[in-house]
Amino acid sequence: MTAQAFDLARWLSQEAPLIEAIGRADFPARLLASLFAAVPIDTAFIVAHVPGRPPAMLEAGRVLPERREEIQRYLVGPYLLDPVRQACIEGRRGLLRLADIAPDRFQESEYYRSFYVSHGLADEVDILIDLAGTGGLALSMGRLAAHGAFDEVELATLRAIEPLVGAAARRHWGTSPVDGEGTGQALHRQLERAFERFGDGCLTEREAEVARLILRGHSSKSVAHELAISTDTVGVHRKNIHAKLGISSQGELFSLFLASATASGAA
Repeated sequence: MTAQAFDLARWLSQEAPLIEAIGRADFPARLLASLFAAVPIDTAFIVAHVPGRPPAMLEAGRVLPERREEIQRYLVGPYLLDPVRQACIEGRRGLLRLADIAPDRFQESEYYRSFYVSHGLADEVDILIDLAGTGGLALSMGRLAAHGAFDEVELATLRAIEPLVGAAARRHWGTSPVDGEGTGQALHRQLERAFERFGDGCLTEREAEVARLILRGHSSKSVAHELAISTDTVGVHRKNIHAKLGISSQGELFSLFLASATASGAA
């Protein structure tokens, strides 16, 4: 028996209480505790991403205190730029590294600087769990720079336990981890409209498309691929966006988006 198989068997025997916790209020916390027992993790939380609704934080007990304010800011509107949410809504599942989900220049985006780098988060992996066609759950696990990125052995361990973790989560939350109609859903619609209309009355429709992709972390080459245009044309659009909005950097573009999202949330 290999060391890896032995470790998995030991984890399964120790984490049997996870199954017993299904249906109880302490299940979300117990689920994260099981992940922490498998590999070294600095911070983790569980979010439900359902189309047409804002993200729902299902468990934040393993969030670092200094990141709690970030999460509140995230829920005001920047989640529209979140590649993990996009992956959940698009139906991607299993264990995925943030770097494999995000656009090519995501680590250079202001979103990344604001919600990852600011508190020293160096690596993130996510277990994305299907909710029978109604979106998905993201079990997000982070590692601080001081402890280094997740290595291949740790990723293999998480892949080994992912089927059981996913099955337990689906059994606990079913297909509806988020309540139906409500103020949150109305706010989400307002934020989505604000994002889709970002630069409305100032930018052309194509310039607005380019701006939204830049906000999500796409490079000029990636924008060109997404919109089936040349990189030279993207460069022209970028210059026009900066001139029309009176900005000179991606940071200023991000600040305008946050101001727009905040205004929509307060409306």
